[in-house]
Amino acid sequence: MVGEREAIRIEGTRAEAVLLMHGLTGVPNELHVLGDRIARDGYTVLIPLLPGRGTVARDMDRLSWEDWMIAAVGAYDDLANTHERIVIGGLSAGATMALDLALRRRAEALLLYAPALGIANRLAYLTPYAWRLVRRWRSPARGTPGTPGPAVSTYDPVPLRAVAELVRGMRRIRPRLDRITAPALVIHSAADRYVPVANARALARRLGGPVELVILGGSGHAITADAEREAVSDRTRAFLRRIIEQRDHESGMGMSERSGSASGDGVRSDRE
Repeated sequence: MVGEREAIRIEGTRAEAVLLMHGLTGVPNELHVLGDRIARDGYTVLIPLLPGRGTVARDMDRLSWEDWMIAAVGAYDDLANTHERIVIGGLSAGATMALDLALRRRAEALLLYAPALGIANRLAYLTPYAWRLVRRWRSPARGTPGTPGPAVSTYDPVPLRAVAELVRGMRRIRPRLDRITAPALVIHSAADRYVPVANARALARRLGGPVELVILGGSGHAITADAEREAVSDRTRAFLRRIIEQRDHESGMGMSERSGSASGDGVRSDRE
């Protein structure tokens, strides 16, 4: 299966690239359909395999939130070496990481799918104190309201060190959300049993830039690989098209104004 034990990279022709990060214990494959659809519009798409994933669950016992973020920053910097503008996104914990990355690097836009800024199971908030005593916890049944999409690989039982690090990451980011001003697309399912949809609504209110909020009704938590994955892709492509075209228009206007000022074509100087 593509993207199960390795990163996914699709080269494009545009000046923009899209960096997508998978979920807490997932792999790049859960974003493969979305990445493929985005790449059809000419974007380079990179979905890295985050540290400790795609191997065995115990590999996550030695990794912190900052270890994950070092990998995310490295992936961003790799794209920035060859692309002018980077769009950052992710699924679940990957969306949480995308928000943290936007605090560290410039994001042209944000693509946030079921962003994990709160967890339905309140016991999750005990994991920063308990994970050394209880290392694994079995996930609840993964059924969803709709027709399931392609199978994706995750660790089950879940390594509780990973949950503990996600809780720490959430606590780092939530007080800083208003500092993030990039345009954001937030997509969440009302039927999500892992991350309540109320978190998406709160995020949309608290971000410092314009937000497009989409609430789905026929998917579970992993919306990029579930029944409405094509709708998620369509909304994403439309959002990117609008944001990038607006940026290109604003950039062109700026160039025209500078050109007109230099040639004296009807642009008055403040000193005149």
